[in-house]
Amino acid sequence: MSDLWILDIEASGLSPVSYPIEIGLVNGEQAYQTLILPEESWVHWNLRSEALHGLSRQDLYDKGRPVDVVAKELNNLLASKIVYSDHEDWDSFWMSRLFEAAGIEQKFYVVDLNTLLVGNKASTFVACFDELSQAKGHRAHRALNDARIIHRAATLALNSDE
Repeated sequence: MSDLWILDIEASGLSPVSYPIEIGLVNGEQAYQTLILPEESWVHWNLRSEALHGLSRQDLYDKGRPVDVVAKELNNLLASKIVYSDHEDWDSFWMSRLFEAAGIEQKFYVVDLNTLLVGNKASTFVACFDELSQAKGHRAHRALNDARIIHRAATLALNSDE
């Protein structure tokens, strides 16, 4: 499903002062992934979150890209599109933090994936997601890896006869 864009964001923690550190996007044909260089005012860091995603603040300083560069790339890739997230509340919050820090207007929409998963599609999605997540070699809590699993599970669920 090349028109189904899935977003996943890894963050510095789950807090009102947390911020995005990695973005992963995928549809049936394209993928996008980047680490984000923290803004000077972005100081929150949760060690439990670091243990989950395996990224250190130093990784972000070494390999992260400036917020304005990332925001422009996202707008170019996703202009006027709907992007689905399995955690829309957090992902929208972190996307807002990114665009606000960049001083750029976001030109796409982040929507809860559950708006597509009506009827039995939601339970099919959960079953597919759980099975795909257990696959050998899957590295959870990295944005692009998670976006790919979510996209695959959503595609299977949406195409199921249930």
